[in-house]
This record gives sequence, structure tokens and C-alpha cells, in this order.
Amino acid sequence: MAQLAHLCVYRFEPGAVFEGGLLAAVERMELGDDGKLLDALFVTRDAATGALQAVGLGATGADTTLASLLDFRLDPGRRAAVTERTLAEHPGGVPRPLVEAIAASLERGAAVLAVLYAVPAPAVLEDAVARCGGRLIADEPADASTLAEAGERLRTAVAS
Repeated sequence: MAQLAHLCVYRFEPGAVFEGGLLAAVERMELGDDGKLLDALFVTRDAATGALQAVGLGATGADTTLASLLDFRLDPGRRAAVTERTLAEHPGGVPRPLVEAIAASLERGAAVLAVLYAVPAPAVLEDAVARCGGRLIADEPADASTLAEAGERLRTAVAS
């Protein structure tokens, strides 16, 4: 059953420097009490190769979510495996066609972060986005409990 949540989508232009701060902020949101993180998805195109790279909270079971974020953030060699797991069909995961559509809208080196949460985004996320040079492209209520349920809104935000 869907619940009233909030969808924020951020875009990062080529050349954005992440240095782990953005995914670390999502990790803190997941662990902290200051916001109820429902789902998150990070999609980028590798600056050198143009390869799709993605990590999503809904793509793995709760017991491996944090490990996937850490692998993606800290181990470039594991990003392909994390991306494949994100693209695989999982209950609650963002459907592969939507992840691929998001990636198709990106230039090499660009990225999108979509976050669905139950209360206002904690300052830690807003600070991390600002440090990385990201900009907010969507900020709206969503009658959803997963990004898959908010898929059309996410697609529209990224396409605009």
C-alpha cells in the first residue's frame, strides 16, 4: 500500500566530484532517526567509458543494502556487480527500463540521485548535494513507498 511520501531528484553535471559524500549521506539517512528514507537510486554514466553505473536501495534485501552502497562508493571494481544487481528484477527495485531511461538522459560523467522519504530530507543530504555541485530538479509529494511506484514522476523529472 502506497503512503504519502516526498520525492526529490537531483542532477549532477559532468565533472561533479562525489568523493563518497553523497552516498555516505544516503547511508546516514538510512541509519539515522532524523528522516525515514524509503528508497534511493543513484545513476551515473562513467566519464571515461560512458558505461551505466547504478545503485539502488530497493535492489537488494535490507541486509545487503548498506554493503552495496559501501561497495559502490569505495570499490570501483565492484561497481559493475552492484550495477547488475540494481538492474536485475527485484521486488521493490526500480525497473531496469526506468534505470536505463535515466541513464540515457545523461551525458558521460553526469549523474542523477532520486530519493523518496517520509519526512523532509535531513540537512546532511542537502549539504552533500551542494558540496557535489548538484541541483534539485524535482521536489514533490508522491503517493508511493518505493521509487518503482513513483516511476512516472521520476521519469518526467529526469526528462525535463
